[in-house]
Amino acid sequence: PASHLWRGLAGTVAMGLGFAGLGYLPLPEVTAIGYAAPLLTVIFAAMFLGEDVRLFRISCVALGLTGVLIVLTPRLSVTGGNASLAEAFGAMLVLGGAVFAALAQVFVRKLAMTEATSAIVFWFSLTATALSLATLPFGWVIPTGTEALLLVGAGLLGGLGQILLTSSYREADASLVAPFDYASMIFALGIGYFV
Repeated sequence: PASHLWRGLAGTVAMGLGFAGLGYLPLPEVTAIGYAAPLLTVIFAAMFLGEDVRLFRISCVALGLTGVLIVLTPRLSVTGGNASLAEAFGAMLVLGGAVFAALAQVFVRKLAMTEATSAIVFWFSLTATALSLATLPFGWVIPTGTEALLLVGAGLLGGLGQILLTSSYREADASLVAPFDYASMIFALGIGYFV
């Protein structure tokens, strides 16, 4: 039970920090900084799960982290007044979200060794729901009918994604699965163009 709780906390904090970062930075930058998560997953999998990460993967991680630092650098330069401070704060929120997302993936990999996929997804959903309800006093609004349908659709697709991701961690090392997150860039471009 404690492992499910830690996974739920890490995943929910990751989502919350990512959403909060959207209030300070444009979506493309939030997305680019968020791509630090798979890189950190490789590092954390080696540190906490003892996975064998060879030189090629470590080299790719170093290259990827260099790219994330290039995106972060202008936002962490706080010499331009209040706007720069807000952007630096947003960048740190998103980077913190990436750290927690990577930790969540490591927890999933560990849980997948002993738990059923349905149990992992169920307990995450329950934890995330409970923690999300705690934010009710901080500005919730009632969605319109269309917004409610879109939210339900996003929830269903997100749940399916959680099931597939959790199942993948049962079959392969976290350091191998995590980089496939980058395929979402291709899908996002295609969906954005066609939809």
